[in-house]
This record gives sequence, C-alpha cells and structure tokens, in this order.
Amino acid sequence: MADKKTQTKKLTPMDIHNEEFKKRGLSGYDRREVDSFLDRVVDDYGDALDETIDLKNEVARLKTQVNDLQAKVTKYEQNEEAAKHQLADAHVRAQEIINTATEQAHNETAQARVDVDYQKQQLDTIKDDYERVKKEVAGYRTYIQELLQKAIENLNDEDWQKALDKYFGTERFYPPDGAEPITLTDEEEIVDEDDDEEDTGIVDKDDDYEVNFDEEDDPQPMAGDNSNSETIDLNNEEGPEVQVSGTSIVFPEDYKKRN
Repeated sequence: MADKKTQTKKLTPMDIHNEEFKKRGLSGYDRREVDSFLDRVVDDYGDALDETIDLKNEVARLKTQVNDLQAKVTKYEQNEEAAKHQLADAHVRAQEIINTATEQAHNETAQARVDVDYQKQQLDTIKDDYERVKKEVAGYRTYIQELLQKAIENLNDEDWQKALDKYFGTERFYPPDGAEPITLTDEEEIVDEDDDEEDTGIVDKDDDYEVNFDEEDDPQPMAGDNSNSETIDLNNEEGPEVQVSGTSIVFPEDYKKRN
C-alpha cells in the first residue's frame, strides 16, 4: 500500500504572527527585522486568504448560476422537444381535417349533382306530363265541341223532336209547311183545313172543341221538354263557351287566355 501523505495544517496569519524563532549564537537574525517581515507576511497572507475566500464564494455563486442555467437549458430543450411533437401533431391533425373536409366537400358536391339531375328529370317528367295532359285536354275539347255541334244540328231534326215528345208525352202539331210545331192541349184538336173549307169555308167555329188561331196561339218556343237551357256561342274568338242551367263551362285554354 502506498504511504499516506502526511497532512500538514495550513498556516494562518495568526500562526505566522505567533511564530517564534530560537536564537543561535551571538550573531543571529535581527529580531526587529524578522518581526517586521513576519508582519508583512501576515498582512499579505491574510489578504491572499481573503481573496481566496472571495474567489471560492464567487465560484460557488457561479456554479449555482451555471446549474440554474443548465436547468433552464434542459427545460428549454424539453419544451422545444414538446413543441416539436405538438407541431408534428398539429400538422397531422391539420392534414386529417383537410382530408376530411375535402372528402366531405366531394361527397356533398356529388350528392348535389345527383339531386340536380334528379330534379331535372322530375322537371322533364312534369313537362312531358303537362304536354301529354294538354294534348289530351285539347282532344277532349275537340271531342266535346263535336258532340255539342252534333247536338246543335240535332236540335233542328224533326225526328229528334218527335222522340222527345214521345218520351215526355207531349202532343204537338207539325204543320206541313215546316213551320214551328204547335203544342196541343186536351181542349184542342186539329181539323184538316181542306175538309173544313169544302164543308163550310170557315176555319174558326163556335164549337168548344174547334181550333182558333189568335195572337195567343202564335207559334211559341217548344216547352215541356226539359227545364234546362243550353247556350252555345260558336263565334267566340276565345273558343266555344257552353252554359247549362246558368253554369258556364270554360275550357282550360280559354281560362289561360282570360287570365
């Protein structure tokens, strides 16, 4: 084992001040000079010790500052690392948000296009239906007009009038000259004009059952067939208008023109 170094006690200014030297012979050192030199050594050594203590204190203070700064640097480094992670996470989240928004916008755009196409198809279907219904209404209108025209033509048909008379039980006299038919009552009868002229030459007779032609017996419009009245205006520029019992029938095209 290595010999342990002898540890000597460090000198202090007081040790130097209290140190005494032995005299040898008559010609030793001058005591006053030695004491003066020792006093100077004590002062300088004391100053050196003070400076050393101050330097040690300064070193300790600087070490404390260094440790604090090192701790701050470590904390800053940790914060920087955390900031890097947060920045990376923010980039990832931002990219996810962008991707989600882009996909959602794409889906909404695609759905909007589908909706627009569907609405367009619906509109086309409605237009086609409208044109089809319009044609059907026009055809139905023409059909009704033809029926009404035939009905108007049949109004002048004597056979049709006779059929109505038979249906309603109405007795009429149809003059041979094609004049307006005359409605007969239970108290009237028809006498052949030729036979009466040969017998008496007088048309009117005093008999209760004879036929008298007065102003009241002038031809009148046919009555008793039906209480409903029909009016048809064929010269109307807006199209025929039919009135039945005071009710007007207006076709769709006429309604659009009037409005």
